[in-house]
Amino acid sequence: MAHDTSSRKGVLVDHEAAPALREAVSDALGRHVTALQDVRREPLEYDAFLAHRAVNRLRGSAIVDGVHVPWSLIEKQTEGPGLASPYLLDNGRREFEAYLSGLLDDIAPGIRAPRSFGALLEPDGRITLWLEEIHHEGSRPLDAQSILTAAGHLGGLAGRWYGRELAEPWLFSDWIERHGQSGAVGQGLATLRRRHPHAVARLGGRLDQAEQLILGQARLREILESLPHTLCHHDAVGANVFSTDGSTVLIDWESVGPGPVGADLASLLFASVRRGDASVGVVVPIVEDALHAYAEGLWAEGADVKLEDVRRGFDAAIALRWKLAVDVVAGIERGEAPRRGSLPDEAPEEAMEELIPLVDLLLASAQRVLE
Repeated sequence: MAHDTSSRKGVLVDHEAAPALREAVSDALGRHVTALQDVRREPLEYDAFLAHRAVNRLRGSAIVDGVHVPWSLIEKQTEGPGLASPYLLDNGRREFEAYLSGLLDDIAPGIRAPRSFGALLEPDGRITLWLEEIHHEGSRPLDAQSILTAAGHLGGLAGRWYGRELAEPWLFSDWIERHGQSGAVGQGLATLRRRHPHAVARLGGRLDQAEQLILGQARLREILESLPHTLCHHDAVGANVFSTDGSTVLIDWESVGPGPVGADLASLLFASVRRGDASVGVVVPIVEDALHAYAEGLWAEGADVKLEDVRRGFDAAIALRWKLAVDVVAGIERGEAPRRGSLPDEAPEEAMEELIPLVDLLLASAQRVLE
């Protein structure tokens, strides 16, 4: 999700029907608001494209001591169980709980969540969050310096929470299954084993390596569960990373929960390329530097974790994402590339030039951690 890209003209909001919004604006301005005027809702581009989820920018004029004061904030809504899927509802409730619990108030030095100005849980289960609007100070896709800075801050997050008990029932604990996609293994193996001539010509021995990777998923789970654990964002891809005033702001805390050291770094580097939030030509040369930046952030918070364990967590978290190789093979068979969510209009061959080297990164990580 991006907090700074609007997609179309705003629609006038019936603000009198939402007194909670007035309280949220009061919090945002730090002053008592007696009324709201000309409130408009502007839908934002949201790359998940999931039904019954909306992210909007709200802006308008607030009456404060008789003076009109402009304001804007982000409104994030998830419909209740009568409409939203269990997956969406679970994510929406998790972020709601994370803000209400205070967990996101002081994450770690150099890294934070958008400030919450209010939250509303309606009788039908609909969830609304009113959040600070964040603007990214840098390029997109992310450049090398932004990635390295974020890597260090993610390490600080891991270090701050290392060794703490993370027992809240709403925290996300099924991240291995989400990335490992065990239900798709049979179809994935069948795709690889077809050995389509175009796939063989373009990928060669990678097909055998990808098959072995799929067959090694149970071992990867064992490795990940044995590593030192901490608090993870679990979706620290480039679209959710905002650099501002020297800090890293992470949005979308819908998957927050325990995970091994290095897991968030895998999201930042590998998953960002997969989604089009970073270029493989930028990421691959700085992998080692990013690992060290993450480890130094970890150690700065006093966490006694070996660099070897950070590397294993990073490699194993990447290796969970075997489906990239299958998606690339299927794309070659069809004569098209897998879609990268942040670059919907990308030319197929340009996408393949990014994704095939990313398959190489995937297989190299798998080889290191499994052998």
